[in-house]
Amino acid sequence: MKKKLAKGELAFYIIAGVITGLGVALAAFGIVGDLLDVTTAHNWILTAENAVIKWSKIAFDWQIWGTIFIAVGVIVAVIDLLYYAKKDDVENEKALRRAQRLGK
Repeated sequence: MKKKLAKGELAFYIIAGVITGLGVALAAFGIVGDLLDVTTAHNWILTAENAVIKWSKIAFDWQIWGTIFIAVGVIVAVIDLLYYAKKDDVENEKALRRAQRLGK
């Protein structure tokens, strides 16, 4: 039985996907920035990383920020999945009880 996604469920999946995608991009930029074969003054990825560290006063590089964003995105997706799975189970149980009550 194919069921249509609720608007809220789809919205949260999109939000989780965007957050996770941002995390993957940050982690990839961190890896590329570390492996780029140019001087530190010409490495715009490390320059941006150092500017964010200086601005936020948190000594996390792009890979750590990427890991955090990936974890948050996955947690949002899992919570969404669990919420709507439970909701669907409750609806199915209600329909089953109603069918039994009506003698079908």
